[in-house]
Amino acid sequence: MRALRIAIIGDYTEGKHTHIALNAAIDHARPHLNFAIEAPWIDTTSIATVESLKQYDGLWIAPGSPYKNDGAVYSTIRWARENNIPVFGTCGGFQYMIVEYAKNILSIRDAGHEESEPGAQQLVISKLSCSLKGKPEEVIIRDKQSWLYRVLQKDIITGHFNCNYGVNPAFAEQLQQGALAFTAFSLQGEVRALELKNHRFFKGTLFQPPLDSTPERPNALIMDFFYTISR
Repeated sequence: MRALRIAIIGDYTEGKHTHIALNAAIDHARPHLNFAIEAPWIDTTSIATVESLKQYDGLWIAPGSPYKNDGAVYSTIRWARENNIPVFGTCGGFQYMIVEYAKNILSIRDAGHEESEPGAQQLVISKLSCSLKGKPEEVIIRDKQSWLYRVLQKDIITGHFNCNYGVNPAFAEQLQQGALAFTAFSLQGEVRALELKNHRFFKGTLFQPPLDSTPERPNALIMDFFYTISR
């Protein structure tokens, strides 16, 4: 069996602890998989067209927004969504998945991200009421039919975060139209995870699973992402 190829979409920064953790989490998973995996980082400035990504079996939209080329990230997410290509978004990736969906499915044309587009009229991603930079937080999995619950089999988990932005509560209800579902929340009811119910694998978490992974216990969500792609 050939190696599984996953493109890590993001601008790798040497010394950035979340990027180091992402690479380490993939290494944690390798000995527990029955197939080989290749996971190169693809700098967003190198994505001229999404055609260059066809060689990959799945995509991981990495933390580290705003990206050097936000447009390429949005185009990549849209391409994966429209073509049923497995895509996992964590932290910034989760946030950009929401903006892309708002623009292209819900027709919120001026949907934007407060960090990179502070002048946008419809800030579907806005500054969190309380920063989660380098903080853990209890996350409630409300949707018992969700991917999160199926994999983790828990009502409450500890999420590990490194962000200041999330879903604007003013848009939370409007965003859950069609197949998009918010599946996990903070104790205060703020969105922490999403999934597209009619897609092979279109999942996102504001928390970062790599920050909860060890060689002895690779993160279960990352493992399931890899196994889903392999099938």
